[in-house]
Amino acid sequence: MTTALEVDFAPEAGQQVVHRRNWGAWLLSFACLAGVALILNAGISARIMDMERFLGYLFSEQVLIGARNALFLGTLALAIACGVGLVIALMRVSGNPVLAGIAATYVYFFRGTPMLIQLLFWFNAVPIMFDTITLAIPFTDIVLFQQPTTKVVTPFVAALIGLSLAEAGYMSEIIRAGIQAVDQGQRSAARAIGMTQGQVLHRVVIPQAGRIILPAAGNQYIMMLKSTSLASAIGYLELLRITTDIYSSNFLVVELLAVAAVWYLVMTAFATGIQSTLERLFPHR
Repeated sequence: MTTALEVDFAPEAGQQVVHRRNWGAWLLSFACLAGVALILNAGISARIMDMERFLGYLFSEQVLIGARNALFLGTLALAIACGVGLVIALMRVSGNPVLAGIAATYVYFFRGTPMLIQLLFWFNAVPIMFDTITLAIPFTDIVLFQQPTTKVVTPFVAALIGLSLAEAGYMSEIIRAGIQAVDQGQRSAARAIGMTQGQVLHRVVIPQAGRIILPAAGNQYIMMLKSTSLASAIGYLELLRITTDIYSSNFLVVELLAVAAVWYLVMTAFATGIQSTLERLFPHR
C-alpha cells in the first residue's frame, strides 16, 4: 500500500533522481591534498633528508633500545597510574569530605603542573631533601634496605614516578566519570539483595565502569607513550634522548627526528590495536 507522502515524492516515469553533491566537502578535500602535496614537494626539492641514512638508522641497535625503553616506561607508568587513579577516584566518590578533599587537591596539583617540572623535581629535588632512603622494621634495629638517594632515584625511577603520579590525576577523573556513569538503580538493587558496599563496587560498578572508560584509557595510553620523550630532559635513554645524542654528533637532525617519529607512530599503532581489541572484547553495551 502506497501512502500519500510516498505518492507526492515519487518520481514520474522517465525522471532520474539526482542527489545533491556536497561541494564544500570536496573543495576542502582537494585543498588538504594540495597542501600535503605542496609540503612534500618542498621537502623533496630542498632535499632535507637523506633517505639512505634515514633507513640506515631506522633499525639501528641504539634506536631500537630507545624505542623499547620508551614502550616499557610508558606501559609501566600507565599501569601504576591506573592503580593510583582508581584509589583517588574512589576517594572522590566516597562521600567522606576529608578523603574527597585530599583527592581533589591531588588532582588539582598534578593536573595543574607540567609533567616536565614534576620529572625535574623528582630527579633533582628529592636527593637534596633526603640523603638516604632507609627501610627498617619499626621499633627494632633491623635495617632491611639503606642506600643513598642518588643511587635509588635514577633517571628511570624519577621518570616513572613523575609520569605515573601525573597521569594518575587524569586517570582518576576518567575512572570517576565511569563510576558515576553506572546507573544508580543497579547499586540500589545490589544493596537490596544484601551486597556490601565493597561487593557492589567489585561486582557491579567497576566491571561496567571499566567498559565505559576503555576508549579514554586507550587515548591516555597513547598520550603516555609520547610523553616518555620528556624523560630525555633528565637523561633517561628513551627514544628521543638517543636520537638527539646521535644527531648532536653527526648533524643528521632531520633524518634522526624522522626515525624517532616513525617509531612513535609504530608505538601508537600498537596501543591503538590493543584499544580496538579490548573494545571488541568488552563492548560498552
